[in-house]
Amino acid sequence: KIFTLSVLSLCISYAASFSPGNVAVTKPQSRAGWKPCFAHPTADSNDKVGDHVSDSITASGSTRRNFMSVAFSSAGVLVLPSLSLADDRSTKVLVLGGTGLVGSRVVGILNGMGVATVATSRDGRDGTVAVDFAQLSDSDLRSKVAELAKDCTAVISCVGAIGTGNDELVNAGTGIAAVAAKEAGVGQFVYLTVAPEVKEFAKDFDFLKGYIAGKSYSRETVMSTFPKATLIEPTFIYGGDEFKVNPPRVAGFYGEFIEGLLGSAPVRAVEGVMLEGFFKIALEPPVSADAVASAAVAGALGKSPNILDTHDKIKNASKLLL
Repeated sequence: KIFTLSVLSLCISYAASFSPGNVAVTKPQSRAGWKPCFAHPTADSNDKVGDHVSDSITASGSTRRNFMSVAFSSAGVLVLPSLSLADDRSTKVLVLGGTGLVGSRVVGILNGMGVATVATSRDGRDGTVAVDFAQLSDSDLRSKVAELAKDCTAVISCVGAIGTGNDELVNAGTGIAAVAAKEAGVGQFVYLTVAPEVKEFAKDFDFLKGYIAGKSYSRETVMSTFPKATLIEPTFIYGGDEFKVNPPRVAGFYGEFIEGLLGSAPVRAVEGVMLEGFFKIALEPPVSADAVASAAVAGALGKSPNILDTHDKIKNASKLLL
């Protein structure tokens, strides 16, 4: 069980490239009284990131820093998105975080399909547009994403941070980006986040609270702004040629072996009767970065169910491009 234990430690030290501060996740509460922040795009461009999200994003004044003072739930129901790419404009996709483990693969798939693509990264490398979620104010981030998303049919966010002083701000940035995308007239949004069971398990670890809070903020904002958004929620992603601690990485050859092992019939049978928590997470097969990327593209093209929160759902969605 070396791998399953290491997966949990990585999920806990990574719990996402994918969920805001010193507060624990609470039970779901009503979203009554909330207004979409795109209805009042009046944030002061001089505000620092996370210090101020437009007052209309929540009746309680929630921002990227304090979102978890109010927590919410989203129904995990498989519903096929009604999105059909407009006939009068070509398909164009904005990929946020386009140079990471999954994001780079998303860009590669889209380019291979001949889809017009705009990609961002923290520093603008590899022909991407520089968009640093940790340095931009909320209003500047929103303006920048709205500008890049103009004429796009979909946005895919693969942005994430773990183990930094800005985990909450960076991970909450996708929520701001979703509002900007809506303002720009985008029809579909895809968000790579973290499995609910990992988020629940990790909530009691202080060093992950910022990560969890940011991911939770973005998830709820994405779902309230794009009710039929595609959410991809794996327990652990593997890929690449090497093992790393920060950010956590499991090499593709090893991850593929473990995926096959944990995906075998005997193990899946045990997983099916397991209680929630550590063992449930440990027995869920990891999923390859290639499969996650394919599922993300399928979501952007309106081919995927909207909640992909298990290994099997992600794998099945990844095959929709074939």
